[in-house]
Amino acid sequence: MIWWTLSRRVIVMSPVVVACSAVFLFMAGCIGTTPPGNDNNNDNGDGGTTPAEFTNAVAARGGSLYDKWWAAAGVAEPTDDHPLWATRPDTESNARVGSDTWRCKECHGWDYKGVDGAYASGSHRTGIAGVFGTTRSAQEVFDLLADADDHAFTDAGLADADIWDLAKFVLEGQIDTDTIIDDQGAFTGVVADGQSFYDTSCLVCHGADGLMIPPGADDDHDEFVGTQSNDNPWEFQHKVRFGQPGSIMPAQFDLLTTDEVGDLGAFSQTLPVAP
Repeated sequence: MIWWTLSRRVIVMSPVVVACSAVFLFMAGCIGTTPPGNDNNNDNGDGGTTPAEFTNAVAARGGSLYDKWWAAAGVAEPTDDHPLWATRPDTESNARVGSDTWRCKECHGWDYKGVDGAYASGSHRTGIAGVFGTTRSAQEVFDLLADADDHAFTDAGLADADIWDLAKFVLEGQIDTDTIIDDQGAFTGVVADGQSFYDTSCLVCHGADGLMIPPGADDDHDEFVGTQSNDNPWEFQHKVRFGQPGSIMPAQFDLLTTDEVGDLGAFSQTLPVAP
């Protein structure tokens, strides 16, 4: 778990659960994708005006919900498998059960590209498409997420405002992670710029080498800044941008540019991965 406190901007790379789960934005024909690139000019599905609820929604909070919605929303953690879990195209690779199957990132990935991204293989593979580049309207995304016969988040305990925040993230909060992370998992930012930012804002809680156990972390904390940025750079960038659900780590969505996240990641990958 990486907790990252950035003085003015607090980045706490906190419990990073590599065993994850799913909130299916694209299960069996759910939302559908197009080549990367949203124009974000979404209407209500009928060619009308974008719903006011979507306009007023908060993409940064939606990113936290995408990670672990019950912690972000303060509702009960689900215990059963997601109703769509059994219909995932690949039922063999990913054997997770219970609440893990409800996390959006478990099916669609930390790079938002699902089976076409980092989760194309390995123990997190589900065969499900990503949410990056969807052409669905705001209202259509909301309806799919709320529908009891689809993503079923209303029945699971999320309020309409939560679901609108999640829809806002899907349509306006994603980035193309390929612009800051190469196909080998290396951040392509400027190490010196990342170090300057880290030294100014991060080392007070994580130490100069990133190995300090930060405030609030468990005594057995063993996932440090260098650990997570190297092991899962896509998760690292998401936690930096949207915070850690249920912790003191806030979202940096409105404070850090994509390039700054890439710089910070590039420096973080130079840090030791263990004491």
